[in-house]
Amino acid sequence: MTTARFSHSQCPHPSTKAARAKCRAALRAAAAPANEALKVKAAKSPVAVAAAPETAPAPVVVAREETCTKCGEAYVTTAPEAVDVDPLCDPCAAPAESAVEITPETWREHKDQSARIYVAGVEEPFEAVCITGYSIKFLQFTDAEGKRQRIPASTVERVTV
Repeated sequence: MTTARFSHSQCPHPSTKAARAKCRAALRAAAAPANEALKVKAAKSPVAVAAAPETAPAPVVVAREETCTKCGEAYVTTAPEAVDVDPLCDPCAAPAESAVEITPETWREHKDQSARIYVAGVEEPFEAVCITGYSIKFLQFTDAEGKRQRIPASTVERVTV
């Protein structure tokens, strides 16, 4: 029996739109495979039963000793071991406290100061003597050799003073 030609005249439910809709949903749920039956909304019961929250097992934390690649000191860490990241101790990994991030809106306030320009795909930041322009499209700066450089702003991750 298809749902297009199904008559609710033999069903025990009241002849209301809501009752017929529940009946059709129940028919679809019974005809659906087991994995799709979970997707069909269950009928609301007057007493809601709270499901127990699923808890994932706690990750195992292992302390290990590493050597900082910047200062050479040994330190203990519990961070997960990364394959492509050089280990740094906390003082070396902390950003410089005087670092102020520059945006295209605030570059004029810092245009006579030296800056570091971090570019996507380049490991070492560029050292700029001064920033001469920063817009939505381009970042212009004077490098240590006195040459003016112009790079696309879409490649700039951040600029700090």
